Parts: sequence; C-alpha cells; structure tokens
Amino acid sequence: MSSSASTSLPFAASEMGRNSLSRTFIVYTLGLFAVLGIIFIGILTKITWDASHARAIRVTEAFFQATKRPFERAIWTVNADATLQLIRGLESLDVVEKVWVETPDTGNFGDPLADDRRQSALSYTLNSPSTILHKDMIGQVFIMIDRNSISYEIISTVGLIVTAIIAYLLVLAFVIRSIFHRLIGLPLSEIVAYLSTPRLIEDPPTEALMPGRADEIGILASSLQSMVQRRHLDLQKIQEYQTNLEELVTHRTEQLKLVQEELIQADNLAALGSLVAGVSHELNTPLGNALMAATTIKDSATHLDDELERQTLSKEALENEVARISETASIIEKTLARARELVGNFRQVAVDRQSEKKRAFNFDHIIRETIATLQPTLQKTPFKLELDLDGDQVIDSYPGAVSQLVSNFVENAVKHAYEGKEHGTIRLSSSIENRSKGAGAAGRTIVFKCRDDGVGIPDKNLKKVFEPFFTTKFGKGGSGLGMAICYQLATEALNGTISVSSKVGHGTEFTVEIPVTEPQKKKAHITTTTKVH
Repeated sequence: MSSSASTSLPFAASEMGRNSLSRTFIVYTLGLFAVLGIIFIGILTKITWDASHARAIRVTEAFFQATKRPFERAIWTVNADATLQLIRGLESLDVVEKVWVETPDTGNFGDPLADDRRQSALSYTLNSPSTILHKDMIGQVFIMIDRNSISYEIISTVGLIVTAIIAYLLVLAFVIRSIFHRLIGLPLSEIVAYLSTPRLIEDPPTEALMPGRADEIGILASSLQSMVQRRHLDLQKIQEYQTNLEELVTHRTEQLKLVQEELIQADNLAALGSLVAGVSHELNTPLGNALMAATTIKDSATHLDDELERQTLSKEALENEVARISETASIIEKTLARARELVGNFRQVAVDRQSEKKRAFNFDHIIRETIATLQPTLQKTPFKLELDLDGDQVIDSYPGAVSQLVSNFVENAVKHAYEGKEHGTIRLSSSIENRSKGAGAAGRTIVFKCRDDGVGIPDKNLKKVFEPFFTTKFGKGGSGLGMAICYQLATEALNGTISVSSKVGHGTEFTVEIPVTEPQKKKAHITTTTKVH
C-alpha cells in the first residue's frame, strides 16, 4: 500500500525527511539539552575556578607560614642569598607564578611586577625577629598566583566533562530517535501512506490499518479508517441520491412540459371560446336585421297576393311594394355581408390558431382580422384601441402565432395595465426596418409594438414577465402563461425576438422583431390535358 501511495504524496521523500517529526523532536530536545549543558558548564567552571583559586591560596599561605621565620631572619640579617633561596622555593610551587620582597631599608629582592598586576598579588608582612623593637615591619612578601596553571587544570576538568556530555547527548539522540521512529515515526508514515492512497474514498482498503495497537496512535489510525469508511458510505449515498435526483428531475420536467402544453392548449381553447362568444354576440345584430328584413319581404309578398286575389291591385301600390322589397333586400344583403365578414374573420383566425401550418399572409391583415374578433370584448371595456400599421408586407410564416401574439398583448393590457384606472389607450403599431446594408429581404425586419399608458411594471417584476406561471393576479383569473406563450411564439414559431420596457406610472411597451421571409415564387407548370369524348 505504501509503495503505491508514495507516488501520490504531495511532497518529495527528501523533503519529508528534512521536515520529519522525529528530526524536529531531536533538534528541539538536543537544543534544550545543549542550552542546559552550556549553563551547567558555565556554573561548573565558575565553581571549579573559585575552588582551585582558593586551594592555591591555601597552599601558598601554608607554605609561606612555614618559611616566614626564615624570611624574617634573612631580611633582618640582610642575607640576600638566603632571601633569594626562599623566594625560589616559593616559586617552585605549581600555583605560584612570581615572588618578590620589598623592604624599606635594604631594597627589593626578586623582580617586582608592574603596577597593573601588582594589585592582584598576595602580600604578607614581615616583622623584625628582635623582641626589643616590638616586631616592627621590616618588609613585605608579594606572591602572584599562577592563573595559567589553574586555567589549565580547569580546562582539563571541564573539557573532560564537556566531552562526556557531548557523547551522552549523541547516544541519547540516537536512542531517542530510534525509539521515536519505531513508536511514532513509522506508524505516522503508514497513516500518511494510507491517506495518500489513490481513490481512497471511492474504494477504501478493507484490511485494518494498525491491528492490535491500542495506544494513541492505534486509536488515531482506527478513527481515521472509520472516518474514511463513513465518507465512503456517504459518497455512495450521494451518488445514489444524485442518480435518483437526475431521474426524478427528468421525470418532473417531462410532467411539467406536459402540464404546460396542456395549460397552453387550454388557454388557446379559452381564447377561442372568448372569440366564439364575442363573434356570436356580434352576429346577433346583422342576423336580427336580416330576419326582420326577411319578415318585411314576406309581409309585402302576402299583401300583394291578397290584392291580386281581390283584383284590387293598382299600379301605384305595386310600385310601392316593389320599392319596399328592393330596399329590404338591400338591407338583407348588407347585413349578411357583415355577418359573412365576421364569420370569415373568425374562421380564418380560428383555423390559424389551431393550425401550425406555415403559409404566406399579409402581416397587417392578420392584425386587423384579429382585432375584428376582439372588438366585441373591447366594446365592453372603457379602453380604446388605436392602430398604426405600416407593416404591409407579405411574409411566409405562421399567421396563427401572430394572431395569438396580438390577442395576448391586448388581453394582457386590458387585465393588468389599467388596474385602478377608468380609461386608457392601447396602441398597436407595425413597421418594416432594414437591419443590414444590403437591400435583400434577408436584412428586413418587421417591428411590431404594443404600448399602453397604464400603471407600468415594477423593476423587480420586469425580469420575470416572460417566466411561465408568473402573474400578479394569481387566484384572480391570471394563469401566468400569457406572456410565456408570447415569448415562445416570438422566439420559436416566428424565429424573432421579444423585449419589454416599462416605467411605473407611464405604461409598458412590448416589442417583437420578426425577420421578413418572403414567400417563394411558384414556378409555372405547363400541363397538357386530353379531353375524352
């Protein structure tokens, strides 16, 4: 496991060796021991120096006390040879560097040192051996302790101690490192190798990491392995949830599309039902007038028949009845023509709404036909409809989509634009614009706009206008599909674009841009027919 995991470590093996925990532990431990050792050596040196110096002074004093009487007799008798012999005897001691005698009468014996070193020398007073002079001072003996010999002794002692300490630290470092490496370093390396195993969470090893080890490292290894196993189970659950979620989302999306299509179809049928109601109401007037005119003609025909049976019909009465019948027939013709126009418009709009066939049509004519079917509904409202159509262009597209766009725009304005207002004007306009430098139809665009002077749309709702099921009148007759259908028709069916701009208190404007696609010219075909007699 470690061999396969070593290739996936995020650092080099040499770097791991330099930054290993055992090496850091040894450095800190030896550093602490070194600092303590330096402090110990300093204290030991000071104590050893003081002890050696005190011992040298004691030895010197003891030897001087043994030679004091000879020194006093030699000085008293002015015996220079004896005095120098005693000085050489004191200088023969290992701890004595220099000895000299100073007398007030006979001068100095030996070589005195300079004043800067003179102050550190030991001095002893020599008194007269005569009992008559009451032990007056006859001179002073100066003894300079040999610091070099003391230093050499201390260096030898301390050097031996330092060598022993260094050897002890090296042995201790080796022992500590070996123990640390065995008890902590190797287990931690195994844990690192385990955690660096490729696809550890996806496919964790099944064997125990450190079986039989119950100390802190074993508990750590067991906890890490348990955590990895839990993460593995969590990952499996997440993958399972993700798979189920994708299937659920796909299923719900299909259901939502079906529901949306059904709602759109229901909205279309509802719009057609509204058209049927409006057209039927509008047909009542011309058909009623035609029925009344037909009744008048029938009455005239009955009157003429009675006059003929009684043979009392005069020329003047005949002319009057004929004129009356002619006028009534003209009324019937006009009213039936109006009814035929209404029925024709409704039939064309209904066929276009329910048919998804593409055909050639005049853009402005479709708008006028649609408005004609909406007039019965608009007449019941206090709002006016103005037309400014300048898009008199025959295009090859889907007339039903254009008709439904117009209906949805007008109905949306009536329902939402004038809330709290008693009057208003809805303005429909169309124009043709050239969007390219070329003069071909491919660069021409029909721009259709629906503008109202109503309350406007707040900014927070403006970006949601074309979202399905978004409405400010939910539960009050609003389905939230009107503008979503317009967006679908404009972008998918008509291959155009749709946008909205609004300012609260100043109204709303919808703009639809449709590329002009002229119908292809039909080729003339010459056919030969043979008549069969």
